[in-house]
Amino acid sequence: MKKIKAVYILLIVLCAVMVAGIFFVIGYKTAYDRIEAATTTLESQTFYASISDIRDSTLSVQGMDVNDINFRGDFVLNIVEETKIVWRYTELSFEDLDVGDKIAVTFSGDVLESSPAQITQVEQIQLLDDEI
Repeated sequence: MKKIKAVYILLIVLCAVMVAGIFFVIGYKTAYDRIEAATTTLESQTFYASISDIRDSTLSVQGMDVNDINFRGDFVLNIVEETKIVWRYTELSFEDLDVGDKIAVTFSGDVLESSPAQITQVEQIQLLDDEI
């Protein structure tokens, strides 16, 4: 009788472990899929533009014809402290930029569909001109 009870208890424990394992795998896969989905939206993109206006901490730019058609229009870039501004591997300040400068804009996140389009998560501005 004790052997039968022990077998039943062992079977119950094994079933509980199997159910817990199944739920762990399902939870892990769900979390992994969510992380993967979030990562794809944070990939950086780069396009080329010419600065048309500078105000406070924003740049108005016109995308160049060498870009994909989605980046040939007008854009407003919100520049924050974390935004790197570089020229030939040298860091610059926001004040070093001038209207007419050719730049490469690297950003992540969404482009707000307004007129002009707004980019809020600008990671880097690279000055492309030969001289400052």
